[in-house]
Parts: sequence; C-alpha cells; structure tokens
Amino acid sequence: MLEVLNGFLLVYFFVLCTISALVPLLVKPIVACFSRPSHEERQLWDEIVMLKCQQKQISMKDEFAAYSKLQRRIIKLEAELKENSQARLSKSLAIKGTIHIVLQVVIGFVIIISVILFRREPLVALKGDLFPLTTFLKYPSETPNAISTHMWVIISNVSIRTLVKPMLS
Repeated sequence: MLEVLNGFLLVYFFVLCTISALVPLLVKPIVACFSRPSHEERQLWDEIVMLKCQQKQISMKDEFAAYSKLQRRIIKLEAELKENSQARLSKSLAIKGTIHIVLQVVIGFVIIISVILFRREPLVALKGDLFPLTTFLKYPSETPNAISTHMWVIISNVSIRTLVKPMLS
C-alpha cells in the first residue's frame, strides 16, 4: 500500500516537526538553569530560618520586646526575599519567552529551508489511486501518487501536535 522513496527525508522532517512541537517542554530545563535563587536570596532564607529558631526559644510573655524585635526583623527579611523572588520570576518569564521564540524561529527556518531545498523530492508513493487528492499531495513532485515534502511536513505537524497536545496542557 505504501512505498518509501526517501526514508532519510521522511525521518528528517518527522524529527524536525517533533522538536518543533516539543519546544515548550525543551524550554523549561533551559530556563531552570537561568532562574536559580541567587546567593543573596539563599543567605536571606538562611537568616530567616535562623531568626525563627531564635524566636522559638524566646518566651513571648516573658521577653516580649526581644520577641517583637525578632518578629519585625523576620517580617522585613521576608518582604525583601519576596521582592527578590518576584524580580527573579519576572526575569525568568522574560527568558522563557525569548528562548521559546528563538527556538521556534530557528526550527521553523530550518524546516522552511529544507522544504524549499527538497521540494521536488517525493517521500512516499502510495499504491492506490487517491484521485481527488493526487495532484494536491504530490505537488510539486512529478511522481504519481506520491506525497511531497510540503504535504509530509503539514501531515507530520498536525498529527504530532495533536498527539503531544495532552502532554503540554
């Protein structure tokens, strides 16, 4: 029913379409490298933990002034930590968006250039006759009942994105 005419291109375009569909999953580990808590944030967190331990050792009734002083210091440090983490989060979102766009553009560019270079190469020849779709599927190739690179990229993209969509949601 089906004869593979150019297996390398078939797999090549399938892999490119798969990578293109999986870009959102690929971006997450890359962004994680850039959005780790800074040394300052870790120090603040350690200081907060230390102050809370000290505060637990103080009786609130007996030494209210010392307890309150530690509480104010903890609140101040937590506010500073929250501000730093929000700045890191906004930076992380900007990096994530940029990397996502760059990867999609690069992969899209590679796919477009490849389709242009191999536009006349048929990838698969079908044994049966698909009369109404034959011309559409083979364009611009001259091989009868063939599927061209253009159509293979469209078919691969649609099918892979449909299959991967539940994973990305």
